Amino acid sequence: MTYLVLALYLFVLLLTVGKILLHTKSTSKALAYLLLVIVFPVIGIMFYYSFGINYRHLSHKSNMLKAEKSLDKDFFNNTSDDTEVLKIRYKEELGPYTEMIAFLRQLGGELLSKNTFKLLVNGEQKFPEVLSRLEEANHFIHMEYYDWENDVRGNQIKDVLLKKAAQGVQVRVLYDDYASRGIKRNIVKELKAGGVVVVPKIKVKLKEFANRLNHRDHRKVIIIDGVQGFLGGINISDRYDNSIDTGLWWRDTHVHITGPAVLSLQRHFIVSWNASQPNPLSYSKELFPEQVPYPSLETSGLAQIVAGGPIYPSSNIMLSYFKIFNLATDKLYITNPYFIPNESILDALKQAAYSGVDVRLMVPEKSDSLIVGLSANSYFEELLQAGVRIFLYRKGFVHAKTVVADGELSVVGTANMDIRSFDLNFEMMSVIYSADFGKEMEQMFLGDLKECEEISHIEWNKRGLGRKLLESFARLISAFL
Repeated sequence: MTYLVLALYLFVLLLTVGKILLHTKSTSKALAYLLLVIVFPVIGIMFYYSFGINYRHLSHKSNMLKAEKSLDKDFFNNTSDDTEVLKIRYKEELGPYTEMIAFLRQLGGELLSKNTFKLLVNGEQKFPEVLSRLEEANHFIHMEYYDWENDVRGNQIKDVLLKKAAQGVQVRVLYDDYASRGIKRNIVKELKAGGVVVVPKIKVKLKEFANRLNHRDHRKVIIIDGVQGFLGGINISDRYDNSIDTGLWWRDTHVHITGPAVLSLQRHFIVSWNASQPNPLSYSKELFPEQVPYPSLETSGLAQIVAGGPIYPSSNIMLSYFKIFNLATDKLYITNPYFIPNESILDALKQAAYSGVDVRLMVPEKSDSLIVGLSANSYFEELLQAGVRIFLYRKGFVHAKTVVADGELSVVGTANMDIRSFDLNFEMMSVIYSADFGKEMEQMFLGDLKECEEISHIEWNKRGLGRKLLESFARLISAFL
């Protein structure tokens, strides 16, 4: 009997090792899982099969790939592609970033277009703008959100959606089933009763609870009539709005986009929508309308939209960050709340600093996760040594996911700088080529620096041995975060 159990265990162990080697793309993550299943035989194997295997890969991913293939054919056949014309027209202004445009066009088919942009700092700017623009909807409203809370702002959004639905506007809402679980008892029911079609992106079921939580819809996107869009880090929650006292100052960034780039937002939304419920949307001129000049005093510029997630063959978000960091020649200002870079991102930042680029990284002084905070700290020493300047935001919690490079290229999006956003979550970000918008982004970043404390390399090295060990341990297990 003992030999039979041992033989069975060895079989399961070898099978598990084979699965890890074949299906885990990240080397560090594969090594972490191998160490876990070998050192902790039973618990390690159970952990891997609970959290490490992407069971959703076989169903939801397949559905999304089919949806993407079906929609993209019609999208690219019917959507005007001005990428090459705009690259030539604005070649001097774009400088080295013409290479970025070609890169994103090849990576995800992302079209370049001329648009207008409005930078929205914190929820107290975003929510009034969103509520006002939603009132303007005549045909449809599409929303895809990670975290929607049952609070003041959450119910204000709900109320305007119900009002527009009653006026005959088609309202479709995707939400993350886990992060937005608090609205399922009332807001979701009210929306459905009012004619809004609202569905979870990846439905959480008990039998798949653990592994499905590994893949989250982390996007925060609104599309209005195919001509206006919102994208950024701000969820639907009072805590993002500092005009509402929630006990903690929350610093975040969003962008309002008007123009053809909204068609790309729509393209990615519909792929998600068609994979999440049984009534797919097909390409139509109503959903993808002809773009006409929109009266606006907002900043203008060129833009591409980047979508990332486990359905894509490449890590689109990580590769986009990597490319930007390598192209920067003068200044690189980065704000991100969850900084657990892979080796590629780490090396890109170091090479930029070693090349004389003014690289500045802003992260929270205190993370909302102890392990994440410790893991992020473990990367600081080698970055500081390379010349990267690191600033700890002290006023509250900085949650923005932004980059501004050389004052010419800006990123406003949903993606953190960690393994989860690179490989597991569904994310989206805008890449904006505009000196005027870049100036706004730089001014915002420099203003935020006033609320920060800069780390010095000498002082950082004075951390105690115990602290360094904790950080190293957190970094070791960061592959599982």
